[in-house]
Amino acid sequence: MSGAVILYGRASFIRQQRLQALAQGAEGQVVELAYEDLSGPALPDVIDALAATGVTQITVVPCGVPADASISAWLPGALSAHVADRVQVAIAPGIETFLDLPGAVQAALAAPALDIATVPPSMGKPGWSEVPVHRRQVFFCMGARCAHRQGLPLYQHLRQLMKAERSLGSGPDRVMCARSSCLFPCNQGPLMVVQPDGIWYGGLTRDLLARIVHEHLVGGRPVSDAIIHHLPAGAPSPLTGGGGGD
Repeated sequence: MSGAVILYGRASFIRQQRLQALAQGAEGQVVELAYEDLSGPALPDVIDALAATGVTQITVVPCGVPADASISAWLPGALSAHVADRVQVAIAPGIETFLDLPGAVQAALAAPALDIATVPPSMGKPGWSEVPVHRRQVFFCMGARCAHRQGLPLYQHLRQLMKAERSLGSGPDRVMCARSSCLFPCNQGPLMVVQPDGIWYGGLTRDLLARIVHEHLVGGRPVSDAIIHHLPAGAPSPLTGGGGGD
């Protein structure tokens, strides 16, 4: 076995376009799927698995419309650092380069459309007008580099751990958990921030998340050996140099 292809993109798009059929029906060609989001498998894991079977050359085909700008911005360097000399990896042009998008627009205009007059007006549930009682907020980084390091599967694992702790779901000790765009520092990802404690955790794993939930979110004791930055409440911001004024 020498070469393989990885179709890489958002799971919803790959499933909608039935690209799994390319992997399942390929003859004489190894074709695997890797996802930017959802539960994976993540691209580095698929590359490692192929390399372990003796694959020496891999072509990654970005599958998404519109293409993620990070594909050309940072992914080549990240993959180069990950694979080192173990396997040769190339990134093909994104599939949107070869699509007939004007034709797709015309087809969309010719298809039945949804008349919003048939849909009851709604801006959400009545209770969504107020912020619920809570003690802390957790912001879990979903920036491109943290996503590359399995950010979303880890976030989903965090949510399961939190659901198992009833005190974190309601009442004064509730913790509100949300996905976030880039939180920095990317090289120490996957990352999450706990506020108002001002604590950045990095290098997240499933085991570390369990410690953070049980020791910090439930027990109130930050996991000191996993903290990569701590900005105590009320401290001057390092971005303003102490808030010296204009």
